[in-house]
Amino acid sequence: WLEEATSAVQDRQNEDDAKGKRTELRPDGDAELGNKVSFDEFILPSCPRCGECHHSHNSTTTDQEKQSFFKTDVVFFGDSVPKHRFDISYAAIDAADGVLCIGSSLAVHSAFRLVKRAIERGTPVAILNVGETRVEK
Repeated sequence: WLEEATSAVQDRQNEDDAKGKRTELRPDGDAELGNKVSFDEFILPSCPRCGECHHSHNSTTTDQEKQSFFKTDVVFFGDSVPKHRFDISYAAIDAADGVLCIGSSLAVHSAFRLVKRAIERGTPVAILNVGETRVEK
């Protein structure tokens, strides 16, 4: 189904290109879809545990299934980092001999507070980034 879905997306992008309306992707992978796409058109992957498809347009699903979706372990921009992940991250910072931050402005609070914790504990921090970071301000 992935090839079919990818083909459908490519067809829509080609149509938008022809109309001069191509949706621009932002650096974080987000895109403003506006009124171009109905959320009912999204094709979501099957559940890796039960194999069930939870598409909102599938007429055989229950109301509860229509509201569910498969979410990866990736924390997307704007999402909250689950507490158990922060507990693991804090433990890693506490055990570290040093912290190296590469290519991050540390503008996002979740990254900033890890570096801040290391600094507060006296752990050496090295930052390699183009431009000033939130820690340096």
